[in-house]
Amino acid sequence: MPIQDLKGLGELLCSLPVGNSATLPLSVYELLFPPGEPDQGARGRAGDFALAHGCEIKNPTAGGQALEVVFIRRVTHPPACP
Repeated sequence: MPIQDLKGLGELLCSLPVGNSATLPLSVYELLFPPGEPDQGARGRAGDFALAHGCEIKNPTAGGQALEVVFIRRVTHPPACP
């Protein structure tokens, strides 16, 4: 099922085993964390969301432009996950 809101993204991130990742296309990232890349405010909100769900973010780039946003689960029992 495609991610349509922060609740759905949170559920996905909480379901990831440690070391696994979930990838968001930039179009979805932009909807969840407006105005999207490369806005520093959006990056900050996305980073805070990722940390609360035990994840870090990697933004693969090509020519200085982000291609997608990858959330990687790093923590076993993060605060936002039951």
